[in-house]
Amino acid sequence: MNVQRYFLDMNSKIDLLPAECGIAGLVIEESDKSDPQYCKFLYQKIGEDFHWKDRLAWSLEQWGTYLNQKNLKFFIAKIGNDVVGFYEYLHHDEKKEVELTYMGIFKEYFGKKLGGYLLTHALRSGWSHRPSRIWVHTCTLDHPNALRNYIARGMSIFKKENVNV
Repeated sequence: MNVQRYFLDMNSKIDLLPAECGIAGLVIEESDKSDPQYCKFLYQKIGEDFHWKDRLAWSLEQWGTYLNQKNLKFFIAKIGNDVVGFYEYLHHDEKKEVELTYMGIFKEYFGKKLGGYLLTHALRSGWSHRPSRIWVHTCTLDHPNALRNYIARGMSIFKKENVNV
């Protein structure tokens, strides 16, 4: 299958075009990353419709090793006791950049304007590390609004490529 991949970045926090929260009671908190099984569940369940496959074969030990990286931040979005989504990023201090590695919401919450707010939160958190840029990649297998959301928040495409998956 041929897929278009897009690489986007933001080079200044003043470029951020924030989105308002679309639903009352949404709280986004940093995870202590102590439960690899739970993080794996979030990755699998949210990513199942978007072909997130690179970590499906990981053991819990591999998940634990990944989550224990000091430069990994993992945030969980909730409404009350209900988890609605997550995002994670790696801050590479030596490169002075932040890589937004994954972000998603459960399909039950699609259409409620949560994606823009979750991305706004991720970008604000990423800028707290004082990078020279924040970058992400997305593709045509992701949610149909993913690319539009990145651009609407102020990110710019710096590279496109076709890949066979």
